[in-house]
Amino acid sequence: MVLKSARKFNINGEHIYLREVQLSDANENYCNWLNDPGVNKFLESRFEKWSIKKIKNFITNIKETSNNLFFAIISRDEDKHIGNIKIGPININHNCAEVGILIGDKSSWNKGYATEALKLIVDYAFTKLKIHKLTAGIYTNNIGSIKAFQKAGFKIEGVKKEEIFFDNKYIDAVIMGIVNQ
Repeated sequence: MVLKSARKFNINGEHIYLREVQLSDANENYCNWLNDPGVNKFLESRFEKWSIKKIKNFITNIKETSNNLFFAIISRDEDKHIGNIKIGPININHNCAEVGILIGDKSSWNKGYATEALKLIVDYAFTKLKIHKLTAGIYTNNIGSIKAFQKAGFKIEGVKKEEIFFDNKYIDAVIMGIVNQ
């Protein structure tokens, strides 16, 4: 599995396309997404205070690892960076990987972009990378994300009881997966 070459092209969809996240993507908009409690409330990154420098370091670290692919989600109509999607870490021994997604641009919410990005990344992971299984962990109260993953073919495989500390109480985490058939 050659991941370095996988970073050098776009994955094209109907309303969006995916391209490798670049250091130039680390700007005020991206920083604002990560620091906005309305955007980050279901992300583990919510525990950090983000700066452009910290985002650049994160992007650099992801690019330097051989077991992660990190894509910007770009809307076709405005050619605008609206979020990110990541495959990784990729476990080459078991041929599986985790998927994480963020639609940071609030004006792009509820337009089907997350579902489209997930479908693109599933197709890419299965057909090009030959990954056997993709998984995701989602806060149980993140209904929009659960629905987007389900529309992309993921199934709920289990629940981790009281896994997440959220709004001063413990909530469950839903484990979702999809297998390359």
